[in-house]
Amino acid sequence: MSDAAKPKLNPQQVARAGEHFVAAELHRRGAYAVTFAGNMPDIDILASDVEQTRTVAIQVKTSRSGTWQTDTRRGKTRASDTADGRFWVFVDLSHASSPPAFYVVPEWWIQNDIHEAHQAYLDRHGGQRARNPESTHHSIKRTRIEQWLERWDKLELF
Repeated sequence: MSDAAKPKLNPQQVARAGEHFVAAELHRRGAYAVTFAGNMPDIDILASDVEQTRTVAIQVKTSRSGTWQTDTRRGKTRASDTADGRFWVFVDLSHASSPPAFYVVPEWWIQNDIHEAHQAYLDRHGGQRARNPESTHHSIKRTRIEQWLERWDKLELF
């Protein structure tokens, strides 16, 4: 399906589709998952292993083209924390005829990445945003998270 033939979806539809794709993939791999559809701040899915001995919280970011969108306030300096149990899953729906691609990223890592990328941007622009100093918008390119493609093992649920 060409980009021109893709149905026009609003941002909420794209977000919900991503959440359902992630939940379905978790179930397909043998975990349990429940979605919250925006009712729980910073958590879109809770997932558990079959024995219910490990539970993780997942923030889902979905894109149909280009980059994923977030906020600079989500960035912060964090130490590596493998026991944290919090993840972001970036869902790439850009190829309508293909299954989605999933990038499974520990939250501590993406928070560091957002912070570092934003600081580098500010350094290049004299310490403030070039167009709108009040904006907190932040986009994430695929190249920044490529190493996390299909890293479902990081969840430690299977």
